[in-house]
Amino acid sequence: MRVTQQMLHQNSVRHINQNLGRLEKINNQVSTGKQLHRPSDDPNGVSKAMNLKSALVANEQYERNTNEATLWMDETDQTINEMVNVMQRVRELAVQGNNDTLSDTDRGAIATEVEELTEQIRQFANSKVNGKHLFNGLKTNESPYPDKDSYLTDTFDTGSKMFTIADGVVIKANVTANELFGNFADDANLFETLNQLSVGLRSGTDIQLDQIDKGIDRMLTVSAEAGARKNRVESMENRIQDSNIELKSMLSKLEDVNYAEAVTKLKSEESVYQASLAASAKIIQPSLMDFLR
Repeated sequence: MRVTQQMLHQNSVRHINQNLGRLEKINNQVSTGKQLHRPSDDPNGVSKAMNLKSALVANEQYERNTNEATLWMDETDQTINEMVNVMQRVRELAVQGNNDTLSDTDRGAIATEVEELTEQIRQFANSKVNGKHLFNGLKTNESPYPDKDSYLTDTFDTGSKMFTIADGVVIKANVTANELFGNFADDANLFETLNQLSVGLRSGTDIQLDQIDKGIDRMLTVSAEAGARKNRVESMENRIQDSNIELKSMLSKLEDVNYAEAVTKLKSEESVYQASLAASAKIIQPSLMDFLR
């Protein structure tokens, strides 16, 4: 086969472009610190990297959900504990009020304090977190007990506030008013119990402590159940954080450049490119047309 000057030109330009392309690719890797810039760089690696990034995005949403659920549960736990403390004081007053030696004035003073504590319980029942009511189910923009007599009817919502904290894992984060205080028709309705206590103190009748104890036990039981769910959320949050570390490590191995190798390769490709330029300059000699210009 006869080698023509045109063939020399074409082959030289093609080889120079190939060398320049490799030089440009490795230069991008060194400049950006990433070895994957387009699917053609490594189709399998790019596919794996996309899957890892999708998993990280999903974990970010799960982490936001666990943070919100944890906040909701922390506020719930704190509020219930405060209500239990109030109810312990109510029980002390009930025991004190059962003393037959007390005068009507003394019993009236105790009844007044019980009424104040009842109002304090109602305020706790209407507690908010981030502007949302804790104990009104899914109707978080409304208070479960808007006034003192609300307990006479079920003014609250009983919906469960659910959070997805992992793939296929959904957990309830809220406690509803009926779980804590009972329905209006419930014999152990806490507000009815407190109302009867106040009436009994003023009328001088015997005080029944059983209903008060039932109210306290209900709160403690609900608090324990909420605490168990909170522990589960915290455990899942730790797993998500561990998963994020592992995913980021795997993604780094796929995407990040080994700078020592990359710089060495960059110098090598630069030398090859310079050599191809020098070789082409020697091979492509001036032609007759260059002298006729």
